[in-house]
Amino acid sequence: MFVETEKMELLPIRKTQRVLVRVPLSVSGKMNDEMPFEEESFTISVNAAGGLLQLRKLVSKGQRLRLFQAKSRQQEFCVVTHVEPIEDGLTSVRVHFLEPHPEFWHITFPPDDWTPRHADSKFNRRSQLQNSDVRECVGVGNC
Repeated sequence: MFVETEKMELLPIRKTQRVLVRVPLSVSGKMNDEMPFEEESFTISVNAAGGLLQLRKLVSKGQRLRLFQAKSRQQEFCVVTHVEPIEDGLTSVRVHFLEPHPEFWHITFPPDDWTPRHADSKFNRRSQLQNSDVRECVGVGNC
């Protein structure tokens, strides 16, 4: 018996933890006609390898951009990996650093083996209960 199966596109496996954070950026690059542009923007989410931001300028997959954070005076170069129109003339743009630079975002990313069941997770109730028992024991002094 022959069974026809539908081909499914597999989603890429996330290599680093994504963090939802709004980081103001100045984004610059060159338009298709080689005219330079610069636009003030912000991130929607970031990870150690890049991030997701919104732009009004039309960019294309494979295009190189420069991200600049005025507050820290840091810049990083990246490549556009995905572009999707959203609303009001904005596009959602996923970028990937030429080399991983998690320090660019000035946040600490969870380790690769982190899960919500990790002992340090705010979702791990058992860990929280054990820590509160230790605090009570130390506070009372009758351990």
